[in-house]
Amino acid sequence: MELGLFQKDALIEKLAKAFYRIQGYVVRQDYRMQDATHPAEKACVKMAFTAVEEVEFALVDDGDTEIITWQQGQSLSENRQYYFCKYEDFTLTLLTSPQINTTRVEVTRGNTRIYVSEKEITPQEATQELQDSLSTLAAQLQTLSRIQFQE
Repeated sequence: MELGLFQKDALIEKLAKAFYRIQGYVVRQDYRMQDATHPAEKACVKMAFTAVEEVEFALVDDGDTEIITWQQGQSLSENRQYYFCKYEDFTLTLLTSPQINTTRVEVTRGNTRIYVSEKEITPQEATQELQDSLSTLAAQLQTLSRIQFQE
């Protein structure tokens, strides 16, 4: 779900006014918060903008989501199973030693290792932990992608 420009603008105004009232301030109905110069009002607009962005990011339509699965590779030994996955320039590897209940997961992009975990957990638990970590990283990278240079 993506809001139109006017819908987003109206929602930011509505949320900013609500945040302002929560802090004990009174605001006229016809006042435009996005034109504010007062720091508290500007902060409420920033909070509203952030809230709308976070909700839009969380509600992105996953209808076209590509499912990625582990492929079993050549076992390294009887006691070690090897799984891998390639997606564009990312490589995911999972090594598991069932006898000692240890699983190692690595994610690389090109020659750069971006995730490593080795724990006494099952491959399913390691996969869930990897998904959680990558979801957090994706959200953080989304925020970092808004970096600007100001003189």
